[in-house]
Amino acid sequence: MSISNDNELALYQAFLDNRDTRLIAPAEDGAPNVEFRFGGEWRECRIWEGYLDASLILLKEALQDAPRSNNLVFPALFSLRHAMEVALKWHIRYAGGTIPKSAGHDLGVLIHAFRKTADDLDDEASYVSDYFLECISELASLDPRSVTFRYSSEIDGSPIKLPSNGWNLRHLYFAVSELIVYLDGLSNSMDLSRDERYQHYIRGE
Repeated sequence: MSISNDNELALYQAFLDNRDTRLIAPAEDGAPNVEFRFGGEWRECRIWEGYLDASLILLKEALQDAPRSNNLVFPALFSLRHAMEVALKWHIRYAGGTIPKSAGHDLGVLIHAFRKTADDLDDEASYVSDYFLECISELASLDPRSVTFRYSSEIDGSPIKLPSNGWNLRHLYFAVSELIVYLDGLSNSMDLSRDERYQHYIRGE
């Protein structure tokens, strides 16, 4: 939901009129609320989708507000990196694969496991996108342990290094948009990969 300045003022006034000193207050009728009724796969899917959405929103804001871009890029890239990790794990399981015990936060291991879920498919019939996985590999090389965009230094105090050259923010924004489009249709592509009639059609048989 997009909140205009007037709507935000109205929401803030309602907040002041019914002030609850807790950080988290119970849901109420007539107010925007969120619920966490479901768990399992539903929750995990909402998590990676949410982090992806958050990444794109932050990148768009950074693109439109240059003074804030140096601040927003860190949560944007952390959100993107975390989304990719959880999305790979979710889709590996959705395809009937297994997440290796050694995976942890290792995107390289997850990329290999993701490819393995399509081992019995040929290149034409596979749901695997080399472009998508190459983008994830870039993230893996920049942030192998999921700490680069969360912290500025290691536990021992040594700095966590990032490339010193500048990044094209416009390119990053639209590249992430393309990743979202691919992931939006990935589970459907996996379903089709198990449809024998579709497989014969794709192969021209």
